[in-house]
Amino acid sequence: MKSYSKAGLLVAILVIPALIFLFLKNFGKNHFRLPVFFAMDSVKTDKGYEITNAHAIPEFTLTTHNGRNFSFTEFKDDIKVIDFFFTRCGSICPKMTNQLTRIQEVFEKDEDIKILSITVDPLYDTPDTLKNYADQYGANNKWLFLTGEKDTIYKLAQKGFFLSAMEDQEHPVDFIHSEKIVLVDKNGWIRGYYNGTDKKDVDRLIDEIRVLKNIYKE
Repeated sequence: MKSYSKAGLLVAILVIPALIFLFLKNFGKNHFRLPVFFAMDSVKTDKGYEITNAHAIPEFTLTTHNGRNFSFTEFKDDIKVIDFFFTRCGSICPKMTNQLTRIQEVFEKDEDIKILSITVDPLYDTPDTLKNYADQYGANNKWLFLTGEKDTIYKLAQKGFFLSAMEDQEHPVDFIHSEKIVLVDKNGWIRGYYNGTDKKDVDRLIDEIRVLKNIYKE
């Protein structure tokens, strides 16, 4: 009897994990769905409510670290990861940029994942300054550093992404900006905010990029 019990236990140890895997693969796929921030309308479908309209990042044109004009429509068919920073920042920006290098490495072979880092210090952060910064962090051709008119950038951050971006009146060479990294889908809709100084939160961002990629495969 003991030999039968041991055999049964061994079978259970081997079979149960396989059954769990098959269940998750066949029935759990994409049950976790990303929210759409600032949704405005939806319709009911056989899969539940589907968002049909939401706040979208407005079209903008800025200058890249390579000195060319960049239009946001260039990435309209891509999943975008976006942050606001400045090169003279010695506090949160290096942490955020280091986390973005992780995202670049994870999705290096995914052509539909793009990264945009937008400076809030455009008078200092010229294309040449941004180019040096991009080289310092090993940015490839899927990661753009952008500069432009200060008013355009601040309006974009505040009204497009709903993030803080302003000059620090008490410290002229400092700027107030959010530590958030934003996930934007192919509709231009915001799908997530993540603390760019927190590795675990960026791990969540990486996982949710994969979820979003699977949603587009459905």
